[in-house]
Amino acid sequence: MRKAWKNSATCPRLVDARLTRRAAMAGVALVAMLAAVPLAQAQDGGVLKWMEIYSISSDQSAQLNNDWVGKVIDQFEAENPGWTVEQESSTWDQVDQRSILDFNAGVPHDVMFSSPQLMAKHNATGDFFDMAPLMAAWPAAERADLDWSAGWKAGQFGDAVLSVPLGVHVRGNVYNRDLFAAAGLDPDKPFTTLDELVAGSEKLLAHDSKVWPLSLFMGNSRATIETTYAPLVWQFGGDFYDPATGKATVAGPASVKAVEWLYDAVHTWKITPPYAYASDADYGNLAYDIFTRGEAAQTVGFGSYWVAGLETLGMVKDCFPASAACAVQSANIMIQPGGKGEQFANSWNLSINSLSQHPDMAFKLIEVALRPENLATFPDAGLPARLSAWDKPEYSSTFWQTWLEAAKKGRSMPATPYYPELADAMAAAIQEALAGDRGNITALLAQVEADWNGKYAGK
Repeated sequence: MRKAWKNSATCPRLVDARLTRRAAMAGVALVAMLAAVPLAQAQDGGVLKWMEIYSISSDQSAQLNNDWVGKVIDQFEAENPGWTVEQESSTWDQVDQRSILDFNAGVPHDVMFSSPQLMAKHNATGDFFDMAPLMAAWPAAERADLDWSAGWKAGQFGDAVLSVPLGVHVRGNVYNRDLFAAAGLDPDKPFTTLDELVAGSEKLLAHDSKVWPLSLFMGNSRATIETTYAPLVWQFGGDFYDPATGKATVAGPASVKAVEWLYDAVHTWKITPPYAYASDADYGNLAYDIFTRGEAAQTVGFGSYWVAGLETLGMVKDCFPASAACAVQSANIMIQPGGKGEQFANSWNLSINSLSQHPDMAFKLIEVALRPENLATFPDAGLPARLSAWDKPEYSSTFWQTWLEAAKKGRSMPATPYYPELADAMAAAIQEALAGDRGNITALLAQVEADWNGKYAGK
């Protein structure tokens, strides 16, 4: 019988860089030692610990996901007599910090839920086991079916694989087809450039000044970087971090243009509500609620995890669960306009803790979770993690193929161990920029860049 451990959440904190490096060295040594143990010794039976993020919560969605975890555990235990799996619980926003802190304290786990955005921090710490040697036995087609998404790429460092995705979460621009048609815009011709986006938004504003043409989120949160700022920087042909030097490049031309564009959206073109950059702004409200209430004609950063809401409201039909009959009604999705159409994508991933005494069995548990029939029923998957799933008839509609295109173009966040610090600094800078003078944006970003690089560059 599996046992759920209801552990209290660990308060997140930054790990001292010197301690992190020492722990990483210890982790590498331990992994080498475990790799030398014949796998046969681990086959007689034992206990695996799975750090998950659902059993500690009581809401309906968490319960559905916890049931899925239980189903995977039951399959694993039935197929591996003598082995049991104990659930350990953490909140979704602290599970990565929990892994790092416990690793530094010498507290072992086996399978862990993990976040792609923080994978560089895990890589620097050494708290995750390299699964690549265990994947060597996979057929080439098996790996190709899984290694196409941003979630996978974020967990790969050279030849090492520190995590595997259970799904795909990607964002796009959702728009109201009825409002587009009323304003003289073709509802079946999504914008492809930023100029088209602005011109169309101004046309929407002229038609109905009571509905915001374009809602986006610029609050005091990392969602600002992931759903709003980063895609704009990419559309302007640049980036805000240089992996070759380990330096932030937020004062570069593309970044400056991105922040100036956001400023203009609010203050010059007046197509975006000023409360989008309020200190208490909420991502869900500005990306989902305002659109579904009919208060915005389109929103940036609309997540694939919200398609069910569109179905419930009748804005799409027979699209969730996905079916071949899927048809848009009043709502549709467009790829991020401009450039290459790149948008932020992530997922929930699974990793093996470096202190695991049975990494081979932990990997077997992950393989059970990755089976097509199990991934297809994971409630928190978002979009299918396996590329082959997209060939099924239920994903053949234009609506779902647009989401697939967005997923293929999806990008993760910069692979720096100090991504959270960079994201927080830029979220604060964007709020300051929009509350100030447009002419000060370049100097403001130069100061942010200098401050961050002074503390973290090359580390």
